[in-house]
Amino acid sequence: MHQERRFPGRVVGTTLKNPDFLALAKAYGAFGASITRTEEFAPAFEEAAARKGPAVIELRVDPELITTCTTLSEIRRQAEARKAERAEA
Repeated sequence: MHQERRFPGRVVGTTLKNPDFLALAKAYGAFGASITRTEEFAPAFEEAAARKGPAVIELRVDPELITTCTTLSEIRRQAEARKAERAEA
């Protein structure tokens, strides 16, 4: 978000990759669940709470969504517009 705001379209060294959290949970003998939709959370949480031992619940969200009100693309668009305005001034 901050990279796009200051330097739109110039992604440098910020591409991140998460580990396989479910594989990690399994490797450590923990319960693991991957959630992509809100309605999936409660059942996964209930199952995790019912088990003894550690649990990992991975919440997968769209990386484009920065907040409920904006996206990464919108931040880039606004930054490019400000840059264009400064260039015209």
